[in-house]
Amino acid sequence: MIKFIFSILLTCCSFAILQAQTIIKPGNFHCISIEGPMMYYWKNPTVIQQFKEVLQQQLLAQKQMRLDNTEIEFMQFNNFKDFSSQHNSTVTQPVVNFKMAEYSAKVFWNQLNAANQPLDTNLFSIQSVVMIELNIQQPTPAPSYSKTLEVYIKRAKANGIGVPFGNLHFSAKGFTELMKKSVEILLDSSNETEQIEIKASPPFMGDNFIIGAISNVPKINIESKNLFSKYQLKGQSELIRWDEQRYLDIILKGKNKTTLSPEIAKAVDNSVRENGNDIHVFLLQDARNIILNKNYQLIIPARISANDGYASAGMPLVEPLEGYNNFLLNEKDTIARFSILIDKKDFTKKIYPHIATNGIDSSSAVTVSDTESEMIYSSKYSITGTFRNQPFGIEIGQHFREVYLNNERILIISGINEPEKMVLLNPNIPSDLLNELILLGFNRFFQ
Repeated sequence: MIKFIFSILLTCCSFAILQAQTIIKPGNFHCISIEGPMMYYWKNPTVIQQFKEVLQQQLLAQKQMRLDNTEIEFMQFNNFKDFSSQHNSTVTQPVVNFKMAEYSAKVFWNQLNAANQPLDTNLFSIQSVVMIELNIQQPTPAPSYSKTLEVYIKRAKANGIGVPFGNLHFSAKGFTELMKKSVEILLDSSNETEQIEIKASPPFMGDNFIIGAISNVPKINIESKNLFSKYQLKGQSELIRWDEQRYLDIILKGKNKTTLSPEIAKAVDNSVRENGNDIHVFLLQDARNIILNKNYQLIIPARISANDGYASAGMPLVEPLEGYNNFLLNEKDTIARFSILIDKKDFTKKIYPHIATNGIDSSSAVTVSDTESEMIYSSKYSITGTFRNQPFGIEIGQHFREVYLNNERILIISGINEPEKMVLLNPNIPSDLLNELILLGFNRFFQ
């Protein structure tokens, strides 16, 4: 009998708590982006559900309001003329409205210039700006509630590997995290924050040759600074270094004429016939495996021209000569001989701009466009030749390198100017050989 009465009391208390909560209805949910496809995430059912759960949680915690079961649907606008903050003039029950707009960093800077506000150098790292407004309308005479938050998006170090978007700055998960943080601030009337800064790891375009290969393979972080790179592999520390770039003139006439091998002499002669009075040099860069005390030198015969459009930009054109005339030396031993092709298309490799991933696993892929599209992938430089008597190749893109040995892709490394993260697809590759391939793939002439 006592247990029965106690159960009734608990039930009554729960009913009283529910009765004390005000039911609030979703109203207008508007969004627009003049920067990129970020607002397409609102078409993703998982993102909407997660947002609704966050909104429900914060309404209960901050306003003692419970969101009803009405579905939330965002209306996307194409221009700011149609993007209105107007709400219903009168309501018969509490209504929550939400609007979100994204615009480029360039628009933001122009606004500051128009207002004659000084530009802090810190602002130049902004990728885009997001304005978020949350509004709660209540029946008269209860007061309404409104709050706006300005979010500065900055790029963090990439967690994934791939081709990043130029105009999409969050993965679907990152976008959800942004919503969690923003809704918490917007519904907290005691929080006077009006601006926040978020550093986001960039999302990557879908592809058919990177994300599938790295999804279930451990990622190895590489710490790179001032021409040094270090990382841990199989419990051992690896430390490698590049020296500064330099060059050596190839003298074609006179008593100090440079002695050339027959193959390089032929390549230089062909270049002279085609390019007139261009300067010819050996591009040189020394490198070192510090742990193993091994020294290396990269040698690339090249032509230098200040003609064409490069002169107007103040930059000479530097182009490797044709043929297998490029070398990597370990002390006096030639360990690699290779050719270099520029802007090589690979029609088997596709990039999908309508798909966004986190660059870590393929399960993160979500659609960010109504239109399916694909692009052919091109390498900035394509290296092929022999490495320690084995066929090898390195495909050098703007954001990552792919390394092949004996016709097997053994390594993918992210990084623009220096290595940042790598996925070792063949764990049996010896570390000294691996470091030699990294030193070659990230030499400073391939930036």
